[in-house]
Amino acid sequence: MSFSSIFKLLFLSWILVISQAPAMAQEHKSGFGLGFEKMQKIWQGISNAPKMTTCRLANKTVYKGKQICVYKGANKTILGVYNMAGDFCSAAMDCRYDPGGTKTIASLVKAFKDAEDK
Repeated sequence: MSFSSIFKLLFLSWILVISQAPAMAQEHKSGFGLGFEKMQKIWQGISNAPKMTTCRLANKTVYKGKQICVYKGANKTILGVYNMAGDFCSAAMDCRYDPGGTKTIASLVKAFKDAEDK
C-alpha cells in the first residue's frame, strides 16, 4: 500500500467519524453534549443562569450502610445528597434556590429510609 492510499483511507475514516458524531450525540443526549447546550444558552443571553443560595448541613442520617446529607437554605430550599456511610458531608454548599419548596428534612430522610428498605 502506498502512502497516498493510506492517507486517503485515514481521511475517509476521519470524515465518516466526524459526520456521525452529531447524530450519535443527538440520539443519546450524552457525552460532549451533556450540559454544554444549556451553558451556551446562558452565555448567549438566551436563558438565565439558575439562582443559587448557600445551603448548610441540617441533618446527616446513616441507614443500612448508606447515608443522606440534608442541606437547608433560604426560604425552605432543601437538598438531599446520598452517598456511602462514612463519606464526607460538607458543612455548607451552594444549591439551586427553590423558595417555598414542599420538601422537608423529615420527608427526605423518610423517603431515603423507605428506598433503602426496598
